[in-house]
Amino acid sequence: MAARREMLDQALSIGRRELGFLADGDVFEAEKLAKDRERILDEAINDLDRAHLEQLSDKLVEMRSLQNDITDEARKLHSSLKQDLLSMRKQNKRIAGYSFGAGNMPRLARQRFINKKS
Repeated sequence: MAARREMLDQALSIGRRELGFLADGDVFEAEKLAKDRERILDEAINDLDRAHLEQLSDKLVEMRSLQNDITDEARKLHSSLKQDLLSMRKQNKRIAGYSFGAGNMPRLARQRFINKKS
């Protein structure tokens, strides 16, 4: 049982590092740590009966709290990325409008001149 408690401590440590990487915006490193954390958690709680799970409940509750923090940070990062993409889309539309207004010749030529071949 001590070995499983130690594994849960290790998973908590990895989870805290993962949260730090997410806060810094490094999703690739956070993903690697998330996979390691998942593997360790699976090993730690695999084949445990209810009595043994209750003995580890303090660590499991702490892990759940950390998971909620990780999820919140990931949602913030997702929202920030979504805002950046929307801003970029608006900027691209604005730049395309400047291009047309500045006399982008190939585009204006098709609209102003008649094609003699048709």
